[in-house]
Amino acid sequence: MMNKIDNKTKEIRELLAPIVEGLVIKTYFSYYGLFKDNLMFGLYKDNKLYLKISKEFIRDEHYSTFFNENSVLMCDFYFVAENQWDKFFKDADWLLSLIQSLKTEREKVTAKRLIRHLPNMNINLERLLQRNGIKTVGELHHLGEVDVFVKLIEKGFDVTEPLLFKLHGALNNQLVYTLNNKQKEYLLEEADTALYNAGLRKRFTKK
Repeated sequence: MMNKIDNKTKEIRELLAPIVEGLVIKTYFSYYGLFKDNLMFGLYKDNKLYLKISKEFIRDEHYSTFFNENSVLMCDFYFVAENQWDKFFKDADWLLSLIQSLKTEREKVTAKRLIRHLPNMNINLERLLQRNGIKTVGELHHLGEVDVFVKLIEKGFDVTEPLLFKLHGALNNQLVYTLNNKQKEYLLEEADTALYNAGLRKRFTKK
Protein backbone atom coordinates (compact mmCIF):
# COMPACT_ATOMS: atom_id res chain seq x y z
CA MET A 1 0.00 0.00 0.00
CA MET A 2 1.43 3.36 -1.06
CA ASN A 3 1.85 6.10 1.51
CA LYS A 4 0.75 9.67 0.83
CA ILE A 5 4.10 10.78 -0.61
CA ASP A 6 4.34 7.74 -2.89
CA ASN A 7 0.80 8.31 -4.10
CA LYS A 8 1.28 12.03 -4.76
CA THR A 9 4.60 11.53 -6.56
CA LYS A 10 3.92 8.26 -8.39
CA GLU A 11 4.33 9.67 -11.91
CA ILE A 12 7.58 11.55 -11.33
CA ARG A 13 9.00 8.71 -9.21
CA GLU A 14 8.39 6.17 -11.98
CA LEU A 15 10.03 8.54 -14.45
CA LEU A 16 13.12 9.33 -12.39
CA ALA A 17 13.80 6.16 -10.40
CA PRO A 18 15.32 4.23 -13.34
CA ILE A 19 17.65 7.18 -14.01
CA VAL A 20 18.58 8.48 -10.57
CA GLU A 21 19.93 5.71 -8.35
CA GLY A 22 19.09 6.30 -4.70
CA LEU A 23 16.31 8.77 -5.49
CA VAL A 24 14.65 10.11 -2.35
CA ILE A 25 11.42 12.10 -2.38
CA LYS A 26 10.28 13.86 0.76
CA THR A 27 8.13 16.82 1.73
CA TYR A 28 9.73 20.22 1.44
CA PHE A 29 7.24 22.77 2.77
CA SER A 30 4.29 22.69 0.36
CA TYR A 31 6.30 20.81 -2.31
CA TYR A 32 7.99 17.43 -2.66
CA GLY A 33 11.76 17.66 -2.84
CA LEU A 34 13.70 15.37 -5.20
CA PHE A 35 17.01 14.33 -3.61
CA LYS A 36 20.10 12.34 -4.46
CA ASP A 37 22.92 12.01 -1.93
CA ASN A 38 21.27 14.63 0.28
CA LEU A 39 21.30 17.13 -2.59
CA MET A 40 17.95 18.53 -3.69
CA PHE A 41 17.89 18.80 -7.47
CA GLY A 42 14.17 19.27 -8.04
CA LEU A 43 10.77 20.20 -6.65
CA TYR A 44 7.47 18.61 -7.58
CA LYS A 45 3.86 19.53 -6.87
CA ASP A 46 0.53 18.91 -8.62
CA ASN A 47 2.26 17.41 -11.66
CA LYS A 48 4.53 20.45 -12.00
CA LEU A 49 8.27 19.89 -12.07
CA TYR A 50 10.98 22.39 -11.18
CA LEU A 51 14.65 21.53 -11.64
CA LYS A 52 17.55 23.28 -9.98
CA ILE A 53 19.79 24.38 -12.82
CA SER A 54 23.41 25.18 -12.12
CA LYS A 55 25.08 28.20 -13.67
CA GLU A 56 27.08 25.85 -15.88
CA PHE A 57 23.95 24.29 -17.37
CA ILE A 58 21.93 27.46 -17.81
CA ARG A 59 24.69 28.80 -20.05
CA ASP A 60 24.59 25.69 -22.23
CA GLU A 61 22.64 26.56 -25.39
CA HIS A 62 21.44 22.97 -25.72
CA TYR A 63 19.53 23.22 -22.43
CA SER A 64 18.89 26.93 -22.01
CA THR A 65 16.28 26.85 -24.79
CA PHE A 66 14.08 24.75 -22.49
CA PHE A 67 14.10 27.30 -19.68
CA ASN A 68 12.30 30.59 -19.41
CA GLU A 69 14.09 33.13 -17.23
CA ASN A 70 10.69 34.18 -15.90
CA SER A 71 9.89 30.64 -14.80
CA VAL A 72 12.18 30.59 -11.78
CA LEU A 73 10.35 29.36 -8.69
CA MET A 74 13.10 30.02 -6.13
CA CYS A 75 16.83 29.57 -5.73
CA ASP A 76 17.42 28.69 -9.40
CA PHE A 77 14.59 26.15 -9.64
CA TYR A 78 13.19 26.35 -13.17
CA PHE A 79 9.79 25.12 -14.32
CA VAL A 80 9.88 22.28 -16.84
CA ALA A 81 6.62 21.90 -18.75
CA GLU A 82 5.22 18.38 -18.83
CA ASN A 83 5.34 18.30 -22.63
CA GLN A 84 9.14 18.70 -22.35
CA TRP A 85 9.71 15.79 -19.98
CA ASP A 86 10.27 13.22 -22.71
CA LYS A 87 12.96 15.40 -24.31
CA PHE A 88 14.75 15.72 -20.99
CA PHE A 89 14.52 12.18 -19.72
CA LYS A 90 15.02 10.10 -22.87
CA ASP A 91 18.74 10.74 -22.35
CA ALA A 92 19.68 9.90 -18.76
CA ASP A 93 23.18 11.32 -19.06
CA TRP A 94 22.10 14.95 -19.06
CA LEU A 95 20.20 14.64 -15.76
CA LEU A 96 23.06 12.80 -14.08
CA SER A 97 25.43 15.46 -15.42
CA LEU A 98 23.16 18.16 -14.02
CA ILE A 99 23.16 16.55 -10.57
CA GLN A 100 26.94 16.19 -10.71
CA SER A 101 27.31 19.85 -11.67
CA LEU A 102 25.17 20.83 -8.68
CA LYS A 103 27.38 18.69 -6.44
CA THR A 104 30.51 20.29 -7.86
CA GLU A 105 29.04 23.75 -7.42
CA ARG A 106 28.18 23.01 -3.80
CA GLU A 107 31.63 21.56 -3.11
CA LYS A 108 33.32 24.67 -4.48
CA VAL A 109 31.25 26.89 -2.22
CA THR A 110 31.60 24.78 0.92
CA ALA A 111 35.33 24.26 0.49
CA LYS A 112 35.95 28.00 0.70
CA ARG A 113 33.74 28.71 3.70
CA LEU A 114 33.88 28.19 7.43
CA ILE A 115 30.76 27.32 9.39
CA ARG A 116 30.96 30.65 11.21
CA HIS A 117 30.61 32.48 7.88
CA LEU A 118 27.25 30.91 7.05
CA PRO A 119 24.06 32.91 7.69
CA ASN A 120 23.01 32.85 11.39
CA MET A 121 26.24 31.16 12.47
CA ASN A 122 29.04 32.52 14.66
CA ILE A 123 32.28 31.26 16.15
CA ASN A 124 30.57 29.88 19.26
CA LEU A 125 28.13 27.79 17.23
CA GLU A 126 30.98 26.69 14.97
CA ARG A 127 32.92 25.47 18.02
CA LEU A 128 29.85 23.67 19.38
CA LEU A 129 29.43 21.80 16.11
CA GLN A 130 33.13 21.05 15.80
CA ARG A 131 33.23 19.58 19.31
CA ASN A 132 30.53 17.21 18.15
CA GLY A 133 32.26 16.01 15.01
CA ILE A 134 30.88 18.51 12.50
CA LYS A 135 34.00 20.32 11.40
CA THR A 136 33.22 21.55 7.91
CA VAL A 137 30.39 23.14 5.96
CA GLY A 138 30.33 20.02 3.80
CA GLU A 139 29.73 17.80 6.84
CA LEU A 140 26.96 20.13 8.00
CA HIS A 141 25.30 19.90 4.57
CA HIS A 142 25.69 16.13 4.52
CA LEU A 143 23.94 15.63 7.86
CA GLY A 144 21.30 18.33 7.46
CA GLU A 145 19.82 20.61 10.09
CA VAL A 146 17.44 18.09 11.66
CA ASP A 147 20.02 15.32 12.14
CA VAL A 148 22.51 17.81 13.60
CA PHE A 149 19.88 19.15 15.98
CA VAL A 150 18.91 15.65 17.15
CA LYS A 151 22.55 14.65 17.49
CA LEU A 152 23.14 17.52 19.91
CA ILE A 153 20.09 16.53 21.97
CA GLU A 154 21.27 12.91 22.08
CA LYS A 155 24.57 14.14 23.49
CA GLY A 156 22.81 16.01 26.27
CA PHE A 157 22.91 19.57 24.99
CA ASP A 158 19.91 21.69 25.96
CA VAL A 159 19.29 23.09 22.49
CA THR A 160 16.02 24.77 21.54
CA GLU A 161 14.10 25.49 18.35
CA PRO A 162 15.94 28.76 17.51
CA LEU A 163 19.08 26.71 16.84
CA LEU A 164 17.14 24.44 14.48
CA PHE A 165 15.90 27.49 12.60
CA LYS A 166 19.41 28.95 12.46
CA LEU A 167 20.83 25.71 11.08
CA HIS A 168 18.14 25.56 8.42
CA GLY A 169 18.86 29.13 7.40
CA ALA A 170 22.59 28.46 7.34
CA LEU A 171 22.13 25.56 4.93
CA ASN A 172 19.72 27.46 2.71
CA ASN A 173 21.42 30.85 2.69
CA GLN A 174 18.51 32.39 4.57
CA LEU A 175 18.54 34.69 7.60
CA VAL A 176 16.58 33.20 10.46
CA TYR A 177 14.21 36.14 10.83
CA THR A 178 12.97 35.63 7.25
CA LEU A 179 11.61 32.13 7.98
CA ASN A 180 7.83 32.10 7.93
CA ASN A 181 5.56 30.18 10.31
CA LYS A 182 4.92 27.41 7.81
CA GLN A 183 8.64 26.77 7.43
CA LYS A 184 9.12 26.74 11.19
CA GLU A 185 6.20 24.37 11.75
CA TYR A 186 7.57 21.99 9.13
CA LEU A 187 11.02 21.99 10.75
CA LEU A 188 9.57 21.31 14.20
CA GLU A 189 7.50 18.42 12.86
CA GLU A 190 10.57 16.97 11.15
CA ALA A 191 12.60 17.35 14.35
CA ASP A 192 9.94 15.61 16.43
CA THR A 193 9.75 12.74 13.95
CA ALA A 194 13.54 12.35 14.07
CA LEU A 195 13.54 12.52 17.88
CA TYR A 196 10.83 9.85 18.06
CA ASN A 197 12.71 7.62 15.63
CA ALA A 198 15.82 8.02 17.79
CA GLY A 199 13.90 6.84 20.86
CA LEU A 200 13.55 10.31 22.37
CA ARG A 201 10.41 12.15 23.34
CA LYS A 202 8.82 14.66 21.02
CA ARG A 203 9.34 18.27 22.08
CA PHE A 204 7.39 20.51 19.77
CA THR A 205 4.19 18.89 18.46
CA LYS A 206 1.31 17.12 20.15
CA LYS A 207 0.72 14.52 17.44
